[in-house]
Amino acid sequence: MRVALLLTQDRGGPVDLSVGLALQLAAGPDPVEVLLLGPEPVSSAGDHRPFWHRAEVSSKADLAGARSLAGLVASLGPDVVHAQDRRASLVAAGLLARGRRRPPLAYTYHGVPDVAAGAWVASGPLAGRRAGLAGWSRVVADAAVARRLDATVAPSQAMAAYLARRLRLPAGRLRVIANGVDLPPEPPPPRPRAEEFVAVGSFAPCKGMPLLLQAFATLARRMPRVRLRLVGDGEEVARCRQLVADCGLEGRVEFLGYRTDARDQLARADAFVLPSYNENLPLALLEAMAAGRACVASAVGGVPEALHPACGLLVSPGSLIELVGAMDRLASEDGLAPALGRAARERVASRFSIEACARSYLGLWRQLAG
Repeated sequence: MRVALLLTQDRGGPVDLSVGLALQLAAGPDPVEVLLLGPEPVSSAGDHRPFWHRAEVSSKADLAGARSLAGLVASLGPDVVHAQDRRASLVAAGLLARGRRRPPLAYTYHGVPDVAAGAWVASGPLAGRRAGLAGWSRVVADAAVARRLDATVAPSQAMAAYLARRLRLPAGRLRVIANGVDLPPEPPPPRPRAEEFVAVGSFAPCKGMPLLLQAFATLARRMPRVRLRLVGDGEEVARCRQLVADCGLEGRVEFLGYRTDARDQLARADAFVLPSYNENLPLALLEAMAAGRACVASAVGGVPEALHPACGLLVSPGSLIELVGAMDRLASEDGLAPALGRAARERVASRFSIEACARSYLGLWRQLAG
């Protein structure tokens, strides 16, 4: 079997998942070939080069790029085509679905755009926010795309419920396949009381990085030993740097930019923080759990399906008080961070491994290919 994974972005969760699936299935016993079609991946998941074929679609209006990608698909002759980001799904629905003789088409719905998240998230700053024209157009486009494809994958039960309710996807075309990550060798244990916190993700407004800095500033006033490292880039970096300067936290907060050594960065930390207002089932959280790190995360989207109270600390999205309290517990309660880290690693091994994820995707592709 030959499967083409379509990407139009070069980094982020969908890219890491696609590279991870290709590596896992290449090493497995089943005869399946995974092709990565898109810009060259910038990923910490592993070596993409054996699977990668260059294709560039710079925007939704890039018709030449979309046609080129469709032509590449036709030349490679895959048994199944699976889009792994929103723009790639538009290519699949708009060009590939037109042909009478075409391979089955699938799409993984990784997340709801912020402009339409008011009907997706149950609490926090985005909950209940009216979508407006931009948000409604995204919802309508997503529904139209999903109805043209043969299957849509939801990485969480929460997302599956949203797609069925909001996009009215029929149950026969909807499949839940949880994201998965590779379980690395067990890193050195964290300190009994957390001193080094880390956040990995973009600096988009929905990620809540300014809120995290406010929480850290509150914690740092009475705990001089704590430090924070921020891995990622995005539009709110400048604002966050200014917050650090205003709070006098230079030397205690480190901006590392986008990195492909996420495992090393997690291994250096004692605890991971995800203060987002809008998430589905983020790979950054699963990577931190797999690294055996205690996690504090907003209870939004599919996050509670992975990080239940026995293996991490959930907080209400947008709550400064709860975020400070959770970080304070990890920094002050002796042995809490290591205990939660062990439980988190065990949960990933049993529920969110890349092996289980790859088996589920392979089962779907075989079913689609008949």
